[in-house]
Amino acid sequence: MLMHMPTRNVYVSEPDLPVFDAAAQLAGSLSTAVAAGLRLYLAEREKQQGRHDMKTIEVDVDEGPIVATKRFAGRQLLRWSAEDGTRSHSFRIFRTANDQFAVYARDDPNWAAISDPADDNPIWNNPKTWGGDWWRKGRRELKVFATIADMQGVLPDELVAAVGQTVEHPPVEDLDI
Repeated sequence: MLMHMPTRNVYVSEPDLPVFDAAAQLAGSLSTAVAAGLRLYLAEREKQQGRHDMKTIEVDVDEGPIVATKRFAGRQLLRWSAEDGTRSHSFRIFRTANDQFAVYARDDPNWAAISDPADDNPIWNNPKTWGGDWWRKGRRELKVFATIADMQGVLPDELVAAVGQTVEHPPVEDLDI
């Protein structure tokens, strides 16, 4: 039986030979030591690039009468919402594995506008609010932007500013405490 083993040539500088020899001795073979070192290197690079905490994200999106589930790898940067009378507009911003920005937007009823602790809300006094579509679920959509600048004019200015601030700060702050 003939087995074919894949090979790679690694050229090592003279000063690094003792490091390679020591690693091979500890790991049992040079191949094992090199593979373990490369795994550690890749894990550190992914951590530095913010890809270590990517998760599978699923969102439901309205495509006409069809509700489609969209799935991608990403990390949530922030949640943002704004109320407009009887409507609430919410946004979840994700950084994707391809370093883009996915924005999931929902338009829902603003139930807070009609839930007054005194239960004397003017909305109930207005017959126009008794019916209509204000209480129905609105559109759900997913938009993808390559840069924050691409969001200008498409998304609310306050949201774009919040995304910019979030990107400037690391997603995880390692504390040495």
